Amino acid sequence: MSSSFVQFVKLTRPLNLVIIALTMWLMRYYVIRPLVEVNGYELQFPLWKFGLLVLSTILIAAAGNVINDYFDQRTDRVNKPKNIIVGVHVKRRVAMLVHQVFNALGLAIAVYVSWSIGNWNLSIISFFAAGTLWFYSVQFKKDLFIGNLLIAFLAGLVPILVGVYEIPLLVKAYGQEVSQYFSLERPDEDPMIYFKMMFYFILGYAGFAFFLNLIREIQKDMADVKGDMRIGARTIPLVYGLRKSKRLVSALVVAAIIVLVILEQQVVDDDYSLAYLLGAIVLPLLLSLRMNSIAVRRQQFVRAGNFLKWAMLGGLLYSVVHYYIYYADVVG
Repeated sequence: MSSSFVQFVKLTRPLNLVIIALTMWLMRYYVIRPLVEVNGYELQFPLWKFGLLVLSTILIAAAGNVINDYFDQRTDRVNKPKNIIVGVHVKRRVAMLVHQVFNALGLAIAVYVSWSIGNWNLSIISFFAAGTLWFYSVQFKKDLFIGNLLIAFLAGLVPILVGVYEIPLLVKAYGQEVSQYFSLERPDEDPMIYFKMMFYFILGYAGFAFFLNLIREIQKDMADVKGDMRIGARTIPLVYGLRKSKRLVSALVVAAIIVLVILEQQVVDDDYSLAYLLGAIVLPLLLSLRMNSIAVRRQQFVRAGNFLKWAMLGGLLYSVVHYYIYYADVVG
């Protein structure tokens, strides 16, 4: 395998792409599927179309990663001069072409998939993501708060994407049957609550992804402060200083822990979930909080972000834990 190909693959940030695919797979098979099959129903979004949706999302994300590195060369010369890819291992014009091809393919697939299920408007989400990633790289990442919020929002869209493609098809297939059941057995309740509950679970994971990615983006800004200063960016650390930025991150981490504990107690409230929450999510968050509070050098901020990534992965994998606690015995 040639060195150039390896560098090209690194340019797309394959680990991030794997996390996107994993997120979508977990949402489909460990969040939505159990809620569907426990009542004897079946998923309605065909597997091969789901695969195309995942591929579309990965291509658009990869295109965003490539164009981000394309415009990040000036900051990278300061922040990580030994890890520059565009302009060193991959030519600038090749990077731009790859960005355009990946985006075109990703958007074309999204249009086809949404059209094939009778709702082409869903492809607007993919166009929004592609456009946001472009403008983020060109301008928004330099602006106060905007870039952080946009990337966190896009991270939260990944699990939601699975829900907005699957749940309307479930409503179409089983809505009448569910309504009949509710009219006989639970006449005082809205029959749509069955489908809404699926979306509420999805929103829980989306909110988790948004919140932790927002923290991660601020941590990245603290790590990249020297390079961002060079291009005149107005990131949170450059506007308010590192000390206040650290306090903000600490407050957000503590808030995340409190919200997670409350949700565990109010929504699931079982010993296995609590033990998993403390070990796989809260512990990495506390380690990230500690590392962030003492960080001075870039590598220390990076390490704090790595602990945060472990917490994100732990949050995603809770869907598997929840499945085996509540559904494994009744769902094949």
